[in-house]
Amino acid sequence: RKSIKWGVLGVGAAGSKLAEVFYNFGYETVVMNTAVQDLEGIKIPEENKLHTEFGLNGAGKSLEIGEAAASRYKDELFERVKLKMPNAQALIYCLSLGGGSGAGSLMPVVETLNAVGLPIVVVAVLPMDSEDAGTKSNSIETLAKLSRLVQEKKVQSVICADNARIETIYKDVGQ
Repeated sequence: RKSIKWGVLGVGAAGSKLAEVFYNFGYETVVMNTAVQDLEGIKIPEENKLHTEFGLNGAGKSLEIGEAAASRYKDELFERVKLKMPNAQALIYCLSLGGGSGAGSLMPVVETLNAVGLPIVVVAVLPMDSEDAGTKSNSIETLAKLSRLVQEKKVQSVICADNARIETIYKDVGQ
């Protein structure tokens, strides 16, 4: 038994992989991505996946594409969350801070989840040391937006997973 009935939304490749783990533990889960090839690898029911078809083969680490795609699909996301998470008492929103689909979607997704009317916890993944400068820049920009959302009380809590720190602790373990 669980004390809080969480609904889990994963956006982008990393966010969807995290959400899949929650799904395997029995949580109501929806995933969303601009890249259909990333969605295909997520082992949850197809009706719980939302392909935000926008651009060619995904957002390519472009925050602008990720935001535009999430904005265009806000109504579909709202309906999918309401339909697939009927028992949720609070929402967990999983994303990478450095990618396009996940990080770019932050503002429209939080706006959509606020319309659902449940508390939101964000699980945000920071990049590894080996990531490129664009990914790190996206992370800084997205983390600043996330901080404002917390200050505005649109997000109730944030959990950051620091991939760079994990990378130094587990040097001999592959991704």
